[in-house]
Amino acid sequence: MSDPDEQVRLLSTSTFAALVKMVPLEAGIPDPPGFSPELLAKRDDERKFLMQLLDGSKAEQYQVPIEIKADLRQYQKDGVSWLAFLAKYQLHGILCDGMSLVTWSQIALMTDMGLGKSLQSICIIGSKHHERAERHRLTGSVDSAHLPSLIVCPPTLCGHWYHEILKFTDYLKPVQYTGSSSQRASLRSKINDPTTDVVIASYETIRADIDILSKVNWLYCVLDEGHIIKNPKTKLSAAIKQLKAQHRLLLSGTPIQNNVLELWSLFDFLMPGFLGNERVFNDRFSKPILADRDGKATPKERELGESAFLSREVS
Repeated sequence: MSDPDEQVRLLSTSTFAALVKMVPLEAGIPDPPGFSPELLAKRDDERKFLMQLLDGSKAEQYQVPIEIKADLRQYQKDGVSWLAFLAKYQLHGILCDGMSLVTWSQIALMTDMGLGKSLQSICIIGSKHHERAERHRLTGSVDSAHLPSLIVCPPTLCGHWYHEILKFTDYLKPVQYTGSSSQRASLRSKINDPTTDVVIASYETIRADIDILSKVNWLYCVLDEGHIIKNPKTKLSAAIKQLKAQHRLLLSGTPIQNNVLELWSLFDFLMPGFLGNERVFNDRFSKPILADRDGKATPKERELGESAFLSREVS
């Protein structure tokens, strides 16, 4: 689901979405006769994955391997542990403010307003950079070679992210990819410089330089104020979705502002195909839910809207 080839990503994520719906059936299956201890152990590991997938509170506690100059509260540690779970299994997710919004397969993790989405993001980015560097030191493998991470945010937040990274850790070396076209051109050599860990750029810069930035393989791609790409038909959304990254994370205080269809666009960046195509999602989820909210739903439409959430259907 993190493959740089878009068709591979789409096939993998669609397959994952289909399998998720069958997860509840697995719990009632008895041990198959003749299964070896190795296969039983593997099945237990897979059940552990499914348990964490369906209940984010059961994610294994993750120990941040780098120094973070902050005392993380327990809910922040839980958030980082959940992000580590997503990274381990090549899943991608949302950190957002507010009460429970939608938890299909618990891919989206909800936090309360102002509880440190940026700090949690810095923790997981730094940790995964460290783990990758350690693997490369031990193996020298090309697959573990240094990759930069990308943080995309409104222009007014570029400086904020830069100083937050410097404030909370000495491990990550950030670069602000900002300024005029000529100024950005002079900064491009730093993007793939092994001393650069995090590139910070605005949404407008991504759109302007997508021909260059889409050729970079990023370790993490984080969208701050990610609801900016809620409209899948804009040139900005199309540009953002051309970025290639092993891990994708979206931060937002308001992931849904007008209708549920906006969530489809966010997941089309995170895990394309996970919520089906736009037309099917609109017909099966967005329209019935919107009609029920406006009080115009027929009994059948209301039933469809309720079952959309209760059954957690995602295809």
